[in-house]
Amino acid sequence: MKEDGRYQGMRFGQLTVLEVFRDPKGALKCSCRCDCGRQTEAYWHNIKSGRTKSCGCGEEANRRKFKDITGQRFGKLTALFPTEKRREGNVVWKCRCDCGSFYEQSRRNLIRGYSWHCGCEKRSGHHCGYRDLTSQKFNRLTALYPTPKRTGSGSVVWHCICDCGKEADVSETALVHGGQISCGCRVSEVGKELSGHLHFIEGTCIEFLKRKPRRDNTSGYPGVYRTENGKYRAGITFKKIRYHLGTYDTFEEAKRERQNAEKRYYQSFLEEHHNA
Repeated sequence: MKEDGRYQGMRFGQLTVLEVFRDPKGALKCSCRCDCGRQTEAYWHNIKSGRTKSCGCGEEANRRKFKDITGQRFGKLTALFPTEKRREGNVVWKCRCDCGSFYEQSRRNLIRGYSWHCGCEKRSGHHCGYRDLTSQKFNRLTALYPTPKRTGSGSVVWHCICDCGKEADVSETALVHGGQISCGCRVSEVGKELSGHLHFIEGTCIEFLKRKPRRDNTSGYPGVYRTENGKYRAGITFKKIRYHLGTYDTFEEAKRERQNAEKRYYQSFLEEHHNA
């Protein structure tokens, strides 16, 4: 059944209304001509609301559009060219893996880091999953791409570029948790900054004589270390000379010898500096 012709000739998107009618169920529909030359039918409420804007050619054109990632690397995969295939609406790319195999994967999975090899990592028994940190910046380091390396705990090692221009391999754990903030240039800078606040007399740093135990000290007292056989070794450094104070069966013996050496080497030196 035809309706009145008041809508004829009206344009909605790429569609021009030719005729308005009701289908056997009473729904209002339109016969339209698309700008591409095709003729199509659509429900009036879809045309009026903008949900239908073409005969379908617009959707086909949009499906052909894609972001070019040709030549880009995603882990061990290098994107070669887009295929005609689609996976969940995403363009499927033909890729070459570093192992030499060809592999197809959607752009979404490549960009998000869900796939970074052809499967050779699984076949070789290596851990495959990783968190995609590509282009993310952590202090002075910017993650470029994951390497095949893993730390002892299984953390992915990322190849990064530092603000100073140097490149370095850093684990994901060190990046995310701030364990490493530069390629090493920051350590050098801190050393230079710190040197201006330290006092050296006869090649000996006053502040270092009063410092806390090092992190690798297993005994809790400076200059006293526990050996692999369970004994304790004592030592002291003064004016760039290392003095070995012996190995003892108990911690208390080694600590006592270290304290005696501090009095012998440090005390008069510190008193002289303090008086100066």
